[in-house]
Amino acid sequence: MEALQLLMKEFSSSALTCESPAIAAGRHSSFGQVIFPLLIVLGYLLVLWRSSYCRRKQSVFQLPPGPKPLPIIGNLHELLGETIHAALRRLSKEHGPLMHLKLGQNSAVIASSVETASEILRTQDSVFCTRPRLFAVNYFTYNGRDIGASPYGDRWRKLRRFATAEMFCPKKVKFFSFIRREEVDVLVSSIKKNASNAINISEVGLCLFNNITFREIFSKRVSADGDCVSSPHHGLIMDMMIMMAEFNVGDYFPAFRWLDFLSGWRFKLYRRFREMDRIFVEAIEQRMLATRQNSNINNNNNNNNNNNNNNNNNDEEEVAEGDFLDEVLKREVELDPSIGFLFSRKQSKALLMDMFSGGSDTSSVALEWAMTELMKNPETMKKAQDEVRRVAGDDGKVEERKMEQLPYLKMVIKETLRLHPPTTLLAPHACLKDTKIHGYDVPAKTMAIINVWAIGRDPKYWDQPEAFRPERFGEAGEENSVKAGNAAGGGGGGIGSMPAFGLGRRMCPGMTLGLASIQLALANLLYSFNWNLPAGMTAEEIGREERFGLSTRKKMPLLLMATPA
Repeated sequence: MEALQLLMKEFSSSALTCESPAIAAGRHSSFGQVIFPLLIVLGYLLVLWRSSYCRRKQSVFQLPPGPKPLPIIGNLHELLGETIHAALRRLSKEHGPLMHLKLGQNSAVIASSVETASEILRTQDSVFCTRPRLFAVNYFTYNGRDIGASPYGDRWRKLRRFATAEMFCPKKVKFFSFIRREEVDVLVSSIKKNASNAINISEVGLCLFNNITFREIFSKRVSADGDCVSSPHHGLIMDMMIMMAEFNVGDYFPAFRWLDFLSGWRFKLYRRFREMDRIFVEAIEQRMLATRQNSNINNNNNNNNNNNNNNNNNDEEEVAEGDFLDEVLKREVELDPSIGFLFSRKQSKALLMDMFSGGSDTSSVALEWAMTELMKNPETMKKAQDEVRRVAGDDGKVEERKMEQLPYLKMVIKETLRLHPPTTLLAPHACLKDTKIHGYDVPAKTMAIINVWAIGRDPKYWDQPEAFRPERFGEAGEENSVKAGNAAGGGGGGIGSMPAFGLGRRMCPGMTLGLASIQLALANLLYSFNWNLPAGMTAEEIGREERFGLSTRKKMPLLLMATPA
């Protein structure tokens, strides 16, 4: 009771000194002075009741081992002081590769090994195929109408089928190759013009992939001059990525979700969402207007088109293709038999949001870390550059058609994704029903979190796991990645052995599109330039410190000097 009285006194005092307009007005109202502390007390009692109820319920289960939770906050305090994936790896070394944590009012199991991740993502994929409702992700995706965050069900299956068959199919990946080629050419030209200055690889990489993603969606760049950093869209996209990953009270303490309003977090989220929605609305209105105008022109020139049909057979497939905006708008007016329903406008915008959240950030992070590791490992850099320059020869650049002749470059990317997966923790899954994993009970609605970062550094499967050695993925050095791949049910090494893009039903459908962009960008950076550190800096001084978010970036940007080769 003393603690409760202190809590009431503290919150009453904070209520009277808060400077927000609503609370300032309440200072002069006895009703406001009474009701606010009362809400605190009721919320506190509700949390205590829920904690007690959950403990009684969980006592009948044999849960996976884990650190003892504290009242109310559970194990959240265990994650302070370091990045979340590093904290979870530290705890897993003490409690095991399958670990139970109490995150506020949420129950979660953490998989930190190939075997436990495979059990969740493959063996029991049908049980762990849905998503928990996290407020920011759910709100930004129009109440979970997208593919990545939506709950499992018939609608999700049809949307997933549409994405794999229409939006990310090999035909579409090939069609977008001209965008990748043109944007990489622009990047190389820009670096050559500014070669006398230090090049911010983190920044130019983000601009590159933002422009690629914008063109794939809207057929236009982030900004006309390509300087996406000064574009208002740049800050908006970065804020959105941060907000979808950062902590908010409501997700972990539902009774105190109103604190997200007092902190201003919710209002910032609403504002950013409206700005993002405005981009979609304007793009859709412009596209629909252009479509109507083109339709009128086509009707007026019908006879000419018929006469030219025989001359344009070779271009028919390319003309029939469109950007992502075309694909989703088409489903608003034409019933796709494979989907079975017309898209609503919110449905279309939710799918476009998926393109933003998964298209540019993860690819730029992978490029940033690849260049970081190559600069810290000069012999690996030389080997990769020798291969790229031998294959491209005097062509002046590396074309996508020659990617199959660059096996070492692909090993570099695989090794980068092993050590630095863009999403160190896969998007959380949720358990549909009570189940067991390796003899332990996992109750329904439990969150399942896959620590891909820990899996990629597991010494059980990777020789010298902290070392950057692309050769481990080659034929002569495949033994440890084969072990990991077989344990995961993959039958071999490679990306599948540590699921940087996920596995099973919830695997990222845009993996092929993302890898195509990363490979072309890295190949041309290595072909076109010799890279050095700024004067006075050594390779040992290049930091590997991370900044956690929706994608895990370098804490400090990578600055390099580029000399045209």
